[in-house]
Amino acid sequence: MICLELSDKDIAAQAAVFFLAGFETSSTLMSFVSYFLVIHEDIQQRLQEEIDMLENNGGKVTYEEVLALKYLDMVISETLRMYPPATAMDRVCVKPYWIPPSGNQPGITFKEGDILEIPIFGLHRDEEYFPEPDKFDPERFSNENKHKIKPFSFIPFGIVPRSCIGNRFALMESKVALVYIMSRFNLKVIDKTPIPVRLSKNNAGPEPEGGFWLGLELRGN
Repeated sequence: MICLELSDKDIAAQAAVFFLAGFETSSTLMSFVSYFLVIHEDIQQRLQEEIDMLENNGGKVTYEEVLALKYLDMVISETLRMYPPATAMDRVCVKPYWIPPSGNQPGITFKEGDILEIPIFGLHRDEEYFPEPDKFDPERFSNENKHKIKPFSFIPFGIVPRSCIGNRFALMESKVALVYIMSRFNLKVIDKTPIPVRLSKNNAGPEPEGGFWLGLELRGN
């Protein structure tokens, strides 16, 4: 049996990680999905049509049904591309490594212990990998197109083997919440909805200045 002595600082640090990685990231994802659905009514309508095809099982949906919602997955993936909750990740070099020159870029030598900062947000907005990177287009992740995405250019949850341990739970949590919301409500633009969105400079992750403001309209039966 391994016994670890945790200080108050250790416990506080773990609590902060659980909050930021387990709550804040999912709420950020769902907020930006909702925002994009508000400003793209055609995408919202198509998503609702897919959700409405689910069998009525006492107002509940199954795990398998949620996984089968392909367009919902496309919408969430495109949202994660444009506004990944973690805009960068770092890694520590465990042994010397050399990256050879490429194009006009010189080679780079990394020493053991060097810290690498990988710009997830920058990769996702690079037009070399994603044409018209500032355009919200879920079709990038359709079955017909997603094979065109270059490996390691879309990494909202990091890169294996140290990718986010909670990625599948976060995706399922967000999908279930959106299914219940979109099956009951239309999302509407209101006077305080920020168009275009302007990101706050005071947050580590993406968050609009002044927060999100959206309207809810109860759908008819």
